[in-house]
Amino acid sequence: MFDTVLVGLLVLVVALWLVARIVHWLPAHYAKEEAAWLSAIRAGSNDVELPVSYEPPGTAALWRDFFCDLPPLNGRTLIALIGVVSVALWVWLTQATLLPMFCWFLFGCVLVALALIDDQTKLLPDILTLPMIWLGLLIQLLPETRTVGLEWALIGAVAGYLPLWLLAHAYKLLRGRDGLGMGDLKLLAAMGAWSGPAVLPMVVIVASLLAIGAFLFGKLLKRDAAGLHDERPFGPWIVLAYGIVLVLGL
Repeated sequence: MFDTVLVGLLVLVVALWLVARIVHWLPAHYAKEEAAWLSAIRAGSNDVELPVSYEPPGTAALWRDFFCDLPPLNGRTLIALIGVVSVALWVWLTQATLLPMFCWFLFGCVLVALALIDDQTKLLPDILTLPMIWLGLLIQLLPETRTVGLEWALIGAVAGYLPLWLLAHAYKLLRGRDGLGMGDLKLLAAMGAWSGPAVLPMVVIVASLLAIGAFLFGKLLKRDAAGLHDERPFGPWIVLAYGIVLVLGL
């Protein structure tokens, strides 16, 4: 029993360190320039020069920076701690065997990292979202990790992406600007692959209510209307809503 608890605590500490490092490291190396380009494009600037290809730093330098630097002790690290511990508790209470525990813990930690990265950069990196879609499909192949079956996982992935992709493009045609990022759609596709299409409507509804509530609360706190029209990322609300739906069984 003691050995199990010790191993569990070790895994928790390592997971927290990895999530905190990803949250602080990935935006700096992969999303900084892209975020600046997207911000300029969304602002309607005509002076933006997009490079033909974006070449990230060398692999050796990336891994050296990742493993050698400690994550800073700030608000994001604290939120990462709360998120990782919450995921660990949910996994421990709901999963009976080791392999499903590992898969869901991995998925939950990646969702925590994605929420924090999106809040910081307004980007959901493909390097995190796309593997989660594939992993959500792959777990359906093993009886021990299967959640909804491969057919429903495929339907869930498509349902998470395609309808909102059409809605986002319709909004862009009508308003001339983006209303929903493609990263949000990939995030919903991953959730659909893991949990099936049935959870997606409730996730979108809860996320929308949370975002509207946060906007109204911010409006009450701010006497000055300046800054209320700034674009706010939707990804963190999607992640929080997904957690609420899973915990409450909505």
